[in-house]
Amino acid sequence: MPGPEFVAAIDLGSNSFHLVIMKHENKKLTSVDCRRELVRLAAGVDNGRINAETKNRAIRCLAHFKDYLKNYPNIAVTAVGTSAFRNLTSDQNFMRQAENTLGHPIRVISGDDEARYIYLGVSQNQPDHSRFVLDIGGGSTEIIVGKGREPLALASLELGCVTLTAQFLDSDTLTEQQLQNCMDYVDQQLDNIADRFAGLSWEDAIGSSGTIKAVNWAMHNLDIAEAGLIKRDQLDRLLPVLTQADSQHQLSQLLELNPRRITVFAAGYVITHRIFHRFGIQQMRISTKAIREGLIEELISPPKAHS
Repeated sequence: MPGPEFVAAIDLGSNSFHLVIMKHENKKLTSVDCRRELVRLAAGVDNGRINAETKNRAIRCLAHFKDYLKNYPNIAVTAVGTSAFRNLTSDQNFMRQAENTLGHPIRVISGDDEARYIYLGVSQNQPDHSRFVLDIGGGSTEIIVGKGREPLALASLELGCVTLTAQFLDSDTLTEQQLQNCMDYVDQQLDNIADRFAGLSWEDAIGSSGTIKAVNWAMHNLDIAEAGLIKRDQLDRLLPVLTQADSQHQLSQLLELNPRRITVFAAGYVITHRIFHRFGIQQMRISTKAIREGLIEELISPPKAHS
């Protein structure tokens, strides 16, 4: 039997919800539609439950996604929840409502599985060599080292731009001490997983998703980096800029970033900066692919069962 004409991946992240729709024809995938809505789920989850305002944003977004999907009757859909969904341990009512609204099951995946899907997506159409992959989300950060299509070592850390902002950087004006405290905390978390990557090397480093793209955009807007590439010495030059602005609004103007992105920008920058230094990364390319492409690849080519 012929497979579905269209495939869709829904990534319910801790900061944003994403929907990607592709046409699957003659063993080729063509992008059809891509939707993103800022939900800030991680900021609204406390003690395993979601607050009313965040719940309303999430349900409203899922209803929008359901409406978009109605335009494609012959479609296969996969939907996953990541870090913030993993923390919704005491709110099964929300999970049921979310699935009913979307009209599709939502699979809550582990941090390790999230890392594997990210690596699978980022590695598409890449040379068959070793690479370091970094993905910074709203509630977690995934680090993967692999070769070709296979991850060799991975870590999923509860370090996200939304959660780290709430913990260390939730003020309109940032100080050097705040940034230093945040850096020290990130360094401690990285120390806990560094042994997993001992003895591994890589020929390339790739970053994916909105946080690291925002860091690159800011550097490019300041004329200290080219688009699509982050170099460590250029990354270091951005650090003092974060404390020069008198407000988040002024910082968004200085870096020419959306005010909605700027509220979590410093935390994302700190995570990026410390990982560059901890792992000795000199430069990193920015990928247009991420977890969603990995999910779609599995949808059209399910993994073979191990004997």
